[in-house]
Amino acid sequence: MKKFIALAMGMALAVSSVTAEKSSTIGVRGDLSFSVGSELGSDMKDALVVDLDPTTEVGGGVTLLIKNTFSNNIVLQSEFGFAHNVVGFEGDGVEITFSCNTLNIAALFGYDILLAQNTVALTPFVGIQAGYILGDCDSEVKFGGTTQSDSGSVDTIVLSSLLFGVEALVSVGPGHIVLDGRYNLGLFPVMNDGSEIATFRALQLSAGYSWKLN
Repeated sequence: MKKFIALAMGMALAVSSVTAEKSSTIGVRGDLSFSVGSELGSDMKDALVVDLDPTTEVGGGVTLLIKNTFSNNIVLQSEFGFAHNVVGFEGDGVEITFSCNTLNIAALFGYDILLAQNTVALTPFVGIQAGYILGDCDSEVKFGGTTQSDSGSVDTIVLSSLLFGVEALVSVGPGHIVLDGRYNLGLFPVMNDGSEIATFRALQLSAGYSWKLN
């Protein structure tokens, strides 16, 4: 995790050292996430007597974003947010869901493509994210008409992810409408008592508003 943070800081410093800042905006957006491509941990697979397939579960959150655009249209964007993350699996009458809340810190690197007489900025980006788990994680198992719920702490402290997506800023009023679509590729599974539980991955759609700082 420290290597990911150091890499992000190094890239940010490299960008800022060779470019002049053109504009900055600050904004807030609401996030809606759909678990896509999540994986059940290998230890969970070994413990179960049935094969489970991932299901699409819905989570969400809110994010504060600070976007810096440089003179060559290179973008460096910092994000700070809260998210409720959910993954699910089902098969042969068994349904399992896992959820946890995280405080997310992300660094995005992109390039502004200006459209419609510079009133729209389309920004493809890549990035990295650290999601610090807040409190306990929850699990729910449904089988044979019964439901068993549990809540407790896990060994994992941070959910590490790679981010791939496109952001659009549309000039409206004193600022911009923010539209964002991205894929959150979780890199490592949540661990508990030395066992792999699940890897959180999601397709995220967001909307919000941002204001110019300069």
